[in-house]
Amino acid sequence: MTGFDLPFSFYIVFAFLFGLAIGSFLNVVVHRIPRGESIVLPGSHCPSCGAQVRAFDNLPLVSFAILRGRCRQCRERISLVYPLVELLTGLIFVALIFKTGPTWEALLEFVFASVMIALIFIDARHHLLPNVITYPAFVFALAAATARAGWGEQTSFTIDISIIIPGMESEFEGWRAALFGGLLFALAAPGFWLLDKLDLILFGRYFEWEETDEEVDEAEARREMEMERRHDRAVYATMIFGLLAAIAWAAMVIFLSANNQRTDEEAYSGLLRASAGALIGGGLIWWIRAVYFFIRKLEGMGLGDVKMMSVGGAFLGWQGAFGVLLLGSILGSVIGVISAYRSQRGLKTALPFGVCLGAASLILMLTATPFFRWYIGQ
Repeated sequence: MTGFDLPFSFYIVFAFLFGLAIGSFLNVVVHRIPRGESIVLPGSHCPSCGAQVRAFDNLPLVSFAILRGRCRQCRERISLVYPLVELLTGLIFVALIFKTGPTWEALLEFVFASVMIALIFIDARHHLLPNVITYPAFVFALAAATARAGWGEQTSFTIDISIIIPGMESEFEGWRAALFGGLLFALAAPGFWLLDKLDLILFGRYFEWEETDEEVDEAEARREMEMERRHDRAVYATMIFGLLAAIAWAAMVIFLSANNQRTDEEAYSGLLRASAGALIGGGLIWWIRAVYFFIRKLEGMGLGDVKMMSVGGAFLGWQGAFGVLLLGSILGSVIGVISAYRSQRGLKTALPFGVCLGAASLILMLTATPFFRWYIGQ
C-alpha cells in the first residue's frame, strides 16, 4: 500500500492530534467500562462533583494545562492518568506512522494500539480485562490480519504455517478456504464464550467467592445487573459481527476465485497465521494458568489474560505471540519483584499481568518489522 500525496510532516501532525483525540476517548473507556457505565451517555463530567465538562475544557492536554490539573467547578485535582493516556496514545500513533508510513495498515495498528492501551490502564487500576473489549477485539484482530495479508503487508517475517499446522499450506482451493475461513470468523466469539463456561467447570471450585450476610445495597445491585446486561449484549453483538464477517469472507473468496485472483489466497494465509497466533499465544497462557490452578489450588492468572494474549497473537502472528510472551514475562518479573519489595504482602502481591502483555504487544508491534528486516538483510 502506498501513502497519499501529501507532505510526510502532515501525517505526523495528524497522527499526533488524532492520537490525542483517541486518547481522550480511551480515558472515558478506562473510567466507565469497569463501572458498567455507558461510554456514550452522559457526556464528559467531573468524577468528583459531577459537573459537565464544557467543550473548551475538554481539549486533550491543553485543557489540563490551562486548568492546572483541577476541575473548573470544584477545584478537585484531575488524575495525571488522563493526560498520560492522551500523550501516550498520540506518541504511539506518531511512532506507527514512522514505522509503517501513511498506509491503511497504520489505521489497523491504531485500532490495535488503542485496544492495548485501554486494557493496560484498566488492568492496572482494576485488575480486570473486560469481555466487552476482548471479545470484539479478537474478531477485529482476525479481520485485520486477513486484510493486511491480502494487501501484501506484513508486520514481521513470515514462516510457512505448515510448520505449526501440517498441511495447512497445501494447494489452495477456493471452496475450502471459504468454508474453513468462514468458520474461523463465525466461531471466534463463541470460542471465547465456551472458554468462559469451561473455566467455571474446571476451576470453579478453586475460586474465592465473596460471601456476605449484609444486605446488598439496591443501587449497587442495579449497577451489577446493568454490567451483566452490557456484558451479554457485547457478547451477542460480537457473535453477530463474527457471523457477518464470515459471510463477507466467504463471498469475497468465491468472487475472487471465480476471477482467478490471488488476493484471496494471500488473505487466507494471513487468516491461518492469525488463528495460529491466537491458538499458540492464548493456549500457552491457558495451560500455564491451568497447571498453576491444579498445583496451588488458587487462581494465579486471570482468564482475561488468555483472551488478551489471543488478541495479540491474532494481530501480531504466532511469531509475535512468542515475542510478547517472552518480553511480557521479563517485564512481569521486574515489576513483580519491585511490587513485592514495596508491598507488605511480599511475593503474594497481585500482579496485573495484562499490563505486561499489553506493553510487550505495543513494543513488538513497533519494533518487530524493522528488527527482522535488518536481521535478514532486507
